[in-house]
Amino acid sequence: MRFVTSLRNWSFGAATASLLCAGAALAQSPASTQQNMKRQSWNLVGVDAQLQQGLNTKSARPGQTIEARLYRTVETASGTRLDRGTVLWGSVERVQALTYHGPAVLSLVFTKAQLRNGSTVPVKVTIIGAYPADEAQRMIDGDQTIPPSPRHISNKASFDQEPGSLHSVSMYSAVQNSDSATFRDKRGNLKLQDGTFLQIGIASRRG
Repeated sequence: MRFVTSLRNWSFGAATASLLCAGAALAQSPASTQQNMKRQSWNLVGVDAQLQQGLNTKSARPGQTIEARLYRTVETASGTRLDRGTVLWGSVERVQALTYHGPAVLSLVFTKAQLRNGSTVPVKVTIIGAYPADEAQRMIDGDQTIPPSPRHISNKASFDQEPGSLHSVSMYSAVQNSDSATFRDKRGNLKLQDGTFLQIGIASRRG
């Protein structure tokens, strides 16, 4: 896995003028939303998690709810304790089937964590690595075959996982991106199995 840093250009779009109001109001474009993310100084800590449902580009839909479960207890830099078994909730952001013009694509974002008392807190999650489901069982058996999640993750870090660690699927993520990760498969329908092992960076965020 190699680490790269990426920046994206951004711009502001103009909102349509209202017939009831004089002048025009400025509205944020998706690119300006991305810029707002870049202004954040995230203090991510590393932890392991497991995807709780299978996903594939044949059936997944944008907005579909997704769930992952923390594999161990972690405390964020702001002091929020997330116990082992804490559920992370999120959604599918983008789905694209394999075509002659490009690979199958699946983008995911996790945005909140459900605490033991049932309440939820907003979180920032960046997936830094993804591996087959059996990696979790190997950890349970004490036979870890992948490096442990880093304790601290740079605010400027990005992650480029080549095919191999997760079969034919590659993954790209960056702390300053609005999503948690984007997966690609150039060979065929992209599938993430139930139980896919995820290494993530997580931080508390303001609602």
